[in-house]
Amino acid sequence: MRNAKEVADPTARDHATLSRMLADADTLCGTQDALMAGQYRFLRGRIAALLALATPVDSAESAP
Repeated sequence: MRNAKEVADPTARDHATLSRMLADADTLCGTQDALMAGQYRFLRGRIAALLALATPVDSAESAP
């Protein structure tokens, strides 16, 4: 899947978007900015929580 807009299922589209956001948040967490480090970790945690809620049902059921 190249683009979240190409996905017809809204849940799968949300999952793809949040996955990319989580990757970007991981990059932010790796910065050396002491003033923003806490905010970046908080943001990453919020995105991870949303990603857990937006996991498509098929993916959750097929996981071991």
